[in-house]
Amino acid sequence: MRLVGRTNLKFLVAALACAAVGCSGPYSSPTVSAKNTAVTPRVRVETAKPQTIPEVVTVTGELVAEEHAIVSARIPGRIGEMKVDLGSRVERDDVVALIEPVEYEYRARGAEALVEQTRARLGLKKGGSDDVNPLETASVKQAAAALEEARLNFARISQLHKAGVLSRMEFDKGQATVQQTEARHQEAIEGVLEAQAQLSERRVALAIAKYQLSETFVRAPFRGAVTKRIAAVGEQVTANSPVVSVARLHPVRLRLEVSERYSTRVHMGQRVDVRITGIAPRSGKIVRLSPAIETQNRILAVEAEIPNEDGALRPGSFADGSITVDPNARGLSVPASAVVSFAGVDRIFVVEQDALAERLVKPGRALTDGRVEIVSGLAAGERVVAEANDRLAVGQKVAVFER
Repeated sequence: MRLVGRTNLKFLVAALACAAVGCSGPYSSPTVSAKNTAVTPRVRVETAKPQTIPEVVTVTGELVAEEHAIVSARIPGRIGEMKVDLGSRVERDDVVALIEPVEYEYRARGAEALVEQTRARLGLKKGGSDDVNPLETASVKQAAAALEEARLNFARISQLHKAGVLSRMEFDKGQATVQQTEARHQEAIEGVLEAQAQLSERRVALAIAKYQLSETFVRAPFRGAVTKRIAAVGEQVTANSPVVSVARLHPVRLRLEVSERYSTRVHMGQRVDVRITGIAPRSGKIVRLSPAIETQNRILAVEAEIPNEDGALRPGSFADGSITVDPNARGLSVPASAVVSFAGVDRIFVVEQDALAERLVKPGRALTDGRVEIVSGLAAGERVVAEANDRLAVGQKVAVFER
């Protein structure tokens, strides 16, 4: 009995070891294939059909401001107040700085007083027109009256001289008096004309004084944002001294450099889609083209205008621009989930006679609605597995459904 028990124990150990290593024998079970026993997976398929996929040329460019200006003081003076700072948004003619105006106010008042002084000499009423008839002025009227009197006296002297009552000397004296009064009359007219010219000159001086007074308000030249504050309160500035830097942010320019091989396909008005990390894509159009290819690097300089009402696009940023060179181009696309990538190889599973086959493909750009363009490797009419994964294998039987 003791011998029999030991024999049975050896047999049991051998059987367990044989089962562990998968040995065959009279007591071993046949191996069952997982491929034969697994449930046939159901996959959603989509028939690849040609569709409109606009052809684009993608290049990297730089955003620049539509306009950029250094706003300067037009007159010398001391900065009394700064109205803006870095990043401030401004509209056209908004005040960005104030120059102390006291000196210019006095200059304007002095120029205005000189104008009124000249108008008074011409007998013009305050607030009226500057138009004057020299013959209607007081000085000319006085000279005209003296001239008329001298002529009447000379007429009487002439009659008495002819009658022999007055001598030749008295006659010559009367004639000289007429000539002198005529000269004074002409001088009065010329004096009025000179005063009129002086009034015009002083009007100009007053306009300049008022202009300088208005220029104590340093204003923005256009709508935009302050990119740099240069002057400070209390600083003495000269004419043309910079105060702030302002850039127009809407629209912005996208400067692109297109390779020479695509240059003949780029034209004015073509759509340009802009992509910057962290900012929603937006579109513009080409508005400027260089007339020549740059010989040094064989590129064509292109500028597009991009809307930027919200100011999210910042000049100086790099951006990817996609130029739509053919909006009616045809091509194939599949859901992005249909592409399986491993070790730099992209493939798509297709269904042929209820079994899986694979196609090595070259994906293009990402499209809308979660799809991706297929440049090569896939033919129209093939049934593509829309949602592939690494558990699928070539030759595997599948049950298909379309949705």
